[in-house]
Amino acid sequence: MYASFIAVFLMGAIFGSGSLASNLTALAINDNSEFSISADSQSGTNYYTLVEIDEGDNDEDERVTYINHDFTFSSIGGDSVNWDFDDGNMATGQMTSHQYDTPGVYFVTATSLSPRGIEVATTTVTVHLSGEAEVDNMECECAPTAKDTVIDLIPTSGSLEIMGYLLVEHDGSSESCSLRNPLQECHLRVIIQRTQSGNIVSEDVIFDNTFRSNEQVVDFHIEQIDVYQGEGVQIRLETDQLRDWHKPSAKWDVTILND
Repeated sequence: MYASFIAVFLMGAIFGSGSLASNLTALAINDNSEFSISADSQSGTNYYTLVEIDEGDNDEDERVTYINHDFTFSSIGGDSVNWDFDDGNMATGQMTSHQYDTPGVYFVTATSLSPRGIEVATTTVTVHLSGEAEVDNMECECAPTAKDTVIDLIPTSGSLEIMGYLLVEHDGSSESCSLRNPLQECHLRVIIQRTQSGNIVSEDVIFDNTFRSNEQVVDFHIEQIDVYQGEGVQIRLETDQLRDWHKPSAKWDVTILND
């Protein structure tokens, strides 16, 4: 009742004391609201794909595709419904849909203004991420065209779990990995790095070994990591074998952990 009185007082101040009595019922928050909202699903997954295309000048053209999950929200027992999706976007109507650009947990609020009063209902939705990247060839650091091969796992802020795998495949005109002798085996180093404002603040080497197959798969799993604003997580690939010429790709999932 105290919250209702405050709402009435504020509305009265806005509309003037002369209209306070006539608007008393309409503007009071309904403590016995039958207004409710729901989402067609409480969680969804956004899909991110990165493909690097090398046109021979060692300056890759990045092609990025986003496919965002589409939530449908419905209301019951409300009139003139206004939606707040907790990401700066709004909508009106008994039913609406919305896509989130960034993974995370969002608190959706709907407000109904009707003869019964001001009625408010909330629900929560969680947006996860599934990522896929195909990047340009990794080369030895001593090669004339050498460069660092980095795959950004594009984590969002919050408590996360990241799981996926990395695949490197023999590519180019150099000798096949399967035909090399033990002293010339292909080599791969996989490093998971954390960044702050673009600077590397920590790293963990999860694979550093030689192999003699034309494909090498490295699984990775970060069970729980807390990411704050301005922080990032990336995978760096390195080799110190002069004749290595491999094309990397990766698939991973970023799962939002609800505490």
